[in-house]
Amino acid sequence: MGFFSKIKGVSHNVEDIETPVPAMFATRNDTVYAPISGMLVSQKEINDEVISKGLIGTGYGILPVGNVVYAPVNGRVDVVTVTNHAIGILTDGGAKILVHVGLDTVNMDGKGFKRYVEAGDIVSAGQPILSFDDEAIKAAGYDDVVTCVVSNPQEFEDVERAGSSSTLLGGRPLVKVGDALMVTK
Repeated sequence: MGFFSKIKGVSHNVEDIETPVPAMFATRNDTVYAPISGMLVSQKEINDEVISKGLIGTGYGILPVGNVVYAPVNGRVDVVTVTNHAIGILTDGGAKILVHVGLDTVNMDGKGFKRYVEAGDIVSAGQPILSFDDEAIKAAGYDDVVTCVVSNPQEFEDVERAGSSSTLLGGRPLVKVGDALMVTK
């Protein structure tokens, strides 16, 4: 098997934008899934006062392994940033999910980020929504934590934090794309 045969299927081209292959996993409408693999951190541990105090919602941070961020839910892309570092998705159940890459990465003006979706697009959980250059984020002096929050938790009876793993690294649970993080009730 040649080199190109081995990498075929790693990505495909849509409208001249090379898009990573979607992640495949079973989904439920009330569940928010991990948008990237890595080490799970509690929201309180995120080194940003707005996020750690829950001012933008309820969720988790993930210290990423890899650089592709996948839709954590089925829904409609509600918000995209011109700097490509954050995307908001509205689910059919009314949950507003915000996925944000890095801390203060808005200051990078989009350098090191690539977005695969536009506002109004319908996405499925596991569909690639953006990618980032981890080395560019670190070289700019920023934290690369990927935050995933339900930004309207007050509209639900409860947002249960379901993120956990029996596999630990440095005392932190490891999650992979598609692991359940939160359940809205």
